[in-house]
Amino acid sequence: MSNKFSDFLSSFGLMILGVFLLLVGSVTFSHATPARPLAAVAGIKMVASGTVPTIRLSESSGGDNVLPPSLPLHPEIPLATTNTPFEGGLSAAAAIVVDDKTNAPLFELNSAVPRPLASITKLMTALVLQGLPINWASTTVVEQDDIDPGSHSVSAGERFTLEDLWHVALVGSSNSAINALVRASGLSEEAFVTKMNSQVEEWRLRTLHFVEPTGLSPQNVGSASDVVRLLQRALQNDKIYSALQIGEYYAHPIGSKQARRVWSTDWLLNNWVPNNFDKENIVGKTGYIAESGYNFAVRLADDNHRAVRVVVLGTDSNTARFSEARDLAEWVLTHYRWPSDHGYLNLANDVE
Repeated sequence: MSNKFSDFLSSFGLMILGVFLLLVGSVTFSHATPARPLAAVAGIKMVASGTVPTIRLSESSGGDNVLPPSLPLHPEIPLATTNTPFEGGLSAAAAIVVDDKTNAPLFELNSAVPRPLASITKLMTALVLQGLPINWASTTVVEQDDIDPGSHSVSAGERFTLEDLWHVALVGSSNSAINALVRASGLSEEAFVTKMNSQVEEWRLRTLHFVEPTGLSPQNVGSASDVVRLLQRALQNDKIYSALQIGEYYAHPIGSKQARRVWSTDWLLNNWVPNNFDKENIVGKTGYIAESGYNFAVRLADDNHRAVRVVVLGTDSNTARFSEARDLAEWVLTHYRWPSDHGYLNLANDVE
């Protein structure tokens, strides 16, 4: 009898102890930190799309891609200060403006629609040339097959350094100079174009496609949203960047005493289309064939180091591509605040 009573007391004691531990656990967990809103804990990027700031999940957000609750949201993209639409008027068939640092789109018009690129093609040609083992101090004779009748900067039979042809090609957008450079690269045109298309595939610029290196073919196509990324790639190359910032270049045919002056086709750079951007803050590339209309891709920055890239495709005149790119950039710089701007944090908190 005493053994049974002892066993009972032991079992009853264990039960009491278990109840006590459950009570302690429930009290402890009731004081755990409450869950925070999704915007504060998930991998979220704040993006100003068009003229209205919105919040969306980043493409990389997934089941395990969640920040600890103690880490605050730190947006770095420009944010719209108003819902005021752009009222400058555009003849462009497609356009985009992005923040140069984050690639956040700040204005878009038909930006995903592929269009003929014309000489914006030369950005990709230049990038491929930069990836080849070229001796820029070497020389080549311009051949008749290199000559585009509409390109007057070089003539068949003239000898130039490849460095001179490089600048004539990018500053003056010379098709003849591009043809001579591609030939001098040692690759056939077919092999060269294959490299162009392989590169944009690697970069996932899926609307870009090329059939030749100058831009004369309307089958060289791409969307404004992919062109603005191509411009970013091109401007990361110092040799391309410095060439596109030259407003006036003098080429020297070997054996000739007469230098060949080449003007930049970028009329913002030479202020032939008036603008308030300093010359050192303007770097871009033009393009035109009948099928494309007037194209322009440019990086512009203000005195506060706020920079945007602008692409306009298919404007209706040579002047319009520059004035429309200028007006879009000025509108964005006026209607958006950057992280370094006064009042940005208040604006970011409102969005958050």
